[in-house]
Amino acid sequence: MKKYILAGVGVVTLALASSTEAVNVSSDFSTNPLTGGGWSFGVGSNANNQLTWNPAGSLQVHVNSSLPTVRLDLPIGTTLTTSTDFTLTSRFSFSVTSAPNNEGMQFAFGLVNHALTGGDRTGTPANYGSDNVFNTVEFNYFPNVSPAYGLGRTLTPAVFGAQSGGGDAFSNFASVFAPDSDLGKNVSPAINQLPQSTLLLATLNYSASTKMLALTMQQVNADSSLTTLVTGVPALDLSGLSPSFAVDSLAIMAYADGFNGDPSSSPQTALVGDMSIQQIAVSSPVPEPAAGLLIFCSGGVLALFRRRRA
Repeated sequence: MKKYILAGVGVVTLALASSTEAVNVSSDFSTNPLTGGGWSFGVGSNANNQLTWNPAGSLQVHVNSSLPTVRLDLPIGTTLTTSTDFTLTSRFSFSVTSAPNNEGMQFAFGLVNHALTGGDRTGTPANYGSDNVFNTVEFNYFPNVSPAYGLGRTLTPAVFGAQSGGGDAFSNFASVFAPDSDLGKNVSPAINQLPQSTLLLATLNYSASTKMLALTMQQVNADSSLTTLVTGVPALDLSGLSPSFAVDSLAIMAYADGFNGDPSSSPQTALVGDMSIQQIAVSSPVPEPAAGLLIFCSGGVLALFRRRRA
């Protein structure tokens, strides 16, 4: 590291530039994440065999919302907030076995705080405010159709800030709400569902300057080229989150539905399906170096310095 300083005498004030490093963390599952490689369980365990490693290079995730939440985390070595540009990507495919009408559960992956993000995504009939997935930035695809609400299958980023005033997670939350997230009602020629058993690339790109989080979906073709899927889902405005999220780990989730089996809910069945995740990654650029100020007593001379990385 080098410092370039316009020198003088009688220096009385020195403002240092940020030393924040770029972030570039990726996993292609070439090694077993269930036995090392930096991955660990943030919530739950693999007691129900919901996660399986494929040595060909993927993590198989069995989603069954009647089972307890399982979340696998990989630390990224820093903390990202709404003040930090970042890009989250994942290559994955999925299939649906059962997605009952009017039951809202999702396929999900994203970013969490390993120590602070809980595993209760929905609350329960006994405690609607028990949801505790604070500090979460995630991809959500809901394959359920909901005639009772006039909704088709929905796609959205979902973001939970830190806990606010002792409230539950949904007290500090943002997502693209229907009808904007409804794949059956968006701009023509929008798709009405994500294609199953097809390799997809999801990209979540966040801009700190605009506080907008944009989700792009692409199909990965046999020749590795990409075809963008027209979803019509707009970017998500995160300017209303207060306090910000603080995420420090990549995460793959298989959420429990706290209302599964609720006598007031019909039908009494779960979202059941599978995801095959081939890659998940997050990157964030080096921040612009801050300018510091040197104040010289002799002659009142001001000089700027900039600290640069060699």
